[in-house]
Amino acid sequence: MKSFAGLLRLLVGSVIIGAMAVTLTISFAALIYTGPLAPYLGEGANFALLGAAVMSAVGTFAYSIRGVITNPQDATAVVLAPTAVSIALTGSVYGDRLFPTILALLVAASFVAGVVVFVAGILRLGSLVRYAPYPVIAGFLAATGYLLVMGALAILARESVTLFNLRSAIIDLPFLRWAPWLFAGFALAVLAKLVPGDFALPLSIVLATVAFYLILPIQGISLEAALSSGLLLGPFQETEFGNAYNWQFVQQVDFISVMNEAPTLAAVAGLALLGSLMNTTGLAMTFQERSDTERDMRATGLANLASASAGGMPGYIILGESILARRLGLAGHIPGLIAAIACVAAAIVGTEYLAYVPAGLMAMVVAYLGFDLLGTWLLGSFRRLSSYEYVIVLLIVLVTAALGFLEALALGTLAAAAIFVFTYAKADILRSRTDLTYCRSWVERSDEEMRQLSHAGHACVVLELSGFLFFGTADKVARLAKAELRPETGIRYLILDFRRVAGIDASASASLIEVVKAAQSADIELTFCSMSPDLERQLRLSLPEQEHLRFNGTMNDELERVEDTLLKDAPIAPPTGAPRLLEVANRLQHEFADRPDIIRKVSLRKGQVLLDDNIASSELYVVCKGQLRAEVRTDGESHGTLAKFREGALIGEIAYYAGVPRTACIVAEMASEVVQINLALLEDFPKESVLDFHRAAAEAMARRILLLTEQKRDVTLRHS
Repeated sequence: MKSFAGLLRLLVGSVIIGAMAVTLTISFAALIYTGPLAPYLGEGANFALLGAAVMSAVGTFAYSIRGVITNPQDATAVVLAPTAVSIALTGSVYGDRLFPTILALLVAASFVAGVVVFVAGILRLGSLVRYAPYPVIAGFLAATGYLLVMGALAILARESVTLFNLRSAIIDLPFLRWAPWLFAGFALAVLAKLVPGDFALPLSIVLATVAFYLILPIQGISLEAALSSGLLLGPFQETEFGNAYNWQFVQQVDFISVMNEAPTLAAVAGLALLGSLMNTTGLAMTFQERSDTERDMRATGLANLASASAGGMPGYIILGESILARRLGLAGHIPGLIAAIACVAAAIVGTEYLAYVPAGLMAMVVAYLGFDLLGTWLLGSFRRLSSYEYVIVLLIVLVTAALGFLEALALGTLAAAAIFVFTYAKADILRSRTDLTYCRSWVERSDEEMRQLSHAGHACVVLELSGFLFFGTADKVARLAKAELRPETGIRYLILDFRRVAGIDASASASLIEVVKAAQSADIELTFCSMSPDLERQLRLSLPEQEHLRFNGTMNDELERVEDTLLKDAPIAPPTGAPRLLEVANRLQHEFADRPDIIRKVSLRKGQVLLDDNIASSELYVVCKGQLRAEVRTDGESHGTLAKFREGALIGEIAYYAGVPRTACIVAEMASEVVQINLALLEDFPKESVLDFHRAAAEAMARRILLLTEQKRDVTLRHS
């Protein structure tokens, strides 16, 4: 019983998926073969079906996601349709040359799309397409909806319908000839939103077909009259399907006309790339499966190349039909193979079968797709986008109606770029403004030095920049820097931190030249810090040769240099004694002179490693003289300095008090001496000096935390 139910489900699913694949393919072919091309719809649909068959067969085995159906698409069809009609209307291609030229156009579109998407998959360029502005994508899809609705009218009117001839086309066409089908398409789009399920479209197709053929005899219209009056897709010009595969057919192609449509072919390739990425990503999320983007792009390329070889139209994964197949219980390679078999069978039956398909049925399907896109992306975007972004969507739709699809995409992209530039130019390029009162280097200094820097720190200002410096923000950077160079500020050093700057353009370089000149006029030392090699090279080429111009690799090195200079220029009174930690350490060394395992003095040569990271240890160190640095190392190579330690500094307290392995590697920058204290052994001696050492260590850690807190507070207040 279960096997019978499974077989019945497979049969029903196969019929629905096969019928939808055939219907959609014919509908998109009808979009292209309309107006003066309508007599060629039968032969053109045969080629479209054959191309769809090989496309689906190749795609089902090539994609990383199983259960996909590859089919010609509405987005590419609506771009190709006006191009094909315009070739027919120019009059330069006529007679026996018209159909071969249009077929060659479709083959070229599939071939170019296949090559472009396949190469993009090989080069892993899929991420580049994701940089397309969202309003432009929304506008493109909404404009596609508009073109589909116009295409539905064109199928019924048997002529190209645009905004300019819409009124005359509707007046000339009997109301009952077009209104019921367009209303049905609109109602179907609304029904699909309100009623959950995936059977609305196939059920509507069946009911519409039955209703059409029931109404014909009631109105006294015979099949011959329906054919002659345009109610059915036929009649078609009688041609031999195999004639396209001979040399005489190829000789009739006007290749100049095809090559003249290179912009359209490029646009179709771009739409195939973008649509493929969007649909494969959406399908993977729906199926909750992982997808291989590059492999899927190559699969789309191969499917289009296969379609081109059969004279088919460009396309990629069709999202709704693939999801429906999965819900109908069709998995693996079955959905794609069913769609391929159905399209081949329809092509074999040929024009005799297609001629009796109601023209309104195809118009209804196309209108349904159009209204669905308009509702989703034109009406739905109103709630999701800002007013500026929504204007771009409207602009693309209106320009599509007035000028054309490619012009609309170009104008929409320019508008999105202009809005981005305008918005980004208003962003705060200054991430923070601080001075040496709070912004310090990583050098551990004595209390006296820290107090002196707190008094003299205002003489050095640090401007931390962020983002991209371009013509929209360059003037703002110059104004901020020049404001610091006024005589009343009393600063001697200005540091521009480029650590978070992604790039600069020529306008920013010119503005920085103005800042350099202003700094030299004010006798203020200007330094560019933390620049990438590319940015530094670009700026050096732009800035004039100046002997006082400074480039320093890291902010820490420059802050250390300025701190030392300020302390040297304004020397402090000599300390009354050794730093507290060193004083307590010396007292401990005197008390435990007979226990070198507890406390001892260690001498280090330049470059010698005192501590390795990721090692558990209970020793602390107090610097007696010299200088050490903490750095991150991997495989013996340094990857950056974290801190520097001078006389009286404490080293290793985090590992001991937190009970974690060493967090950094400690290296002597010069010949140095440290006092090594094993706190684990010292805990067995509850002397007052031991408690004094813990207090001094706690004070040192508290000062570090206080300094970091003050730095963060200062940056936050100044930035806000």
